[in-house]
Amino acid sequence: MELDQVAHFQRHDLVWLSPQAWASVFTQQMALVPDEFTGLTLQALHRWQQEEWPAVVRRRDVDAKQDEVCIGFALVPEKEPKPRKPRISARVKVQDILEHQPSLALVTVIPFVAARWQQDLRFFNNEASAVGIRWRVYGSLVFEFLTGQSYVNEQSDIDVLFRPQNQEHLVQGLALLRKYQTLLPLDGEIIFPAGQAVAWKEWSLSDLVPEPSHAQRLLVKDNQQVRLMSKLDLLQSLNLV
Repeated sequence: MELDQVAHFQRHDLVWLSPQAWASVFTQQMALVPDEFTGLTLQALHRWQQEEWPAVVRRRDVDAKQDEVCIGFALVPEKEPKPRKPRISARVKVQDILEHQPSLALVTVIPFVAARWQQDLRFFNNEASAVGIRWRVYGSLVFEFLTGQSYVNEQSDIDVLFRPQNQEHLVQGLALLRKYQTLLPLDGEIIFPAGQAVAWKEWSLSDLVPEPSHAQRLLVKDNQQVRLMSKLDLLQSLNLV
């Protein structure tokens, strides 16, 4: 991979690591993880490597090198002694990544979610497909699908990624999210063309505010930082696709 390909790695993408990358991950964890957690963390990571499960691309650290991709692993949530969601962060060289793909399409994981959600998820997905929208998912649902371990519980959300291609798609997608949020525990992000992500619920609430778009600023996450950005600028970015 060329160094400029780092820019193609987006938050929530899935990456499979080479032995060189795994060696770097273990070295980083040995240096950073507190002693009392080292054994459990390394044991979990060794299993991750053996099973060939992917890591997830996360937001870049401010001091990440040009040829590094920032990744993370979400270990199985712990219930005892207290609820905890262990997270591991690392960096690997772009040339040490074997495979790279976007996060999973919603249709891929529907057969693996709770039975009570499946029918409504199919309707939700089919209505989106009819207007050219393809939902993707991230978070606990993806990790349970990929690893077969228990990540999803009664309080879990279905985290949806929505990449509108134009303003009409944005309106149609938001309408579907609002329609089905009473039937499904939907959460997630709208991803704009330059990678800026806005929580769809925040955008939906902003549509109810009488203030004009040029005066509204929304919280945006991208590959480098979290910041406030003009709602109008985000809308206009769809016209450039």
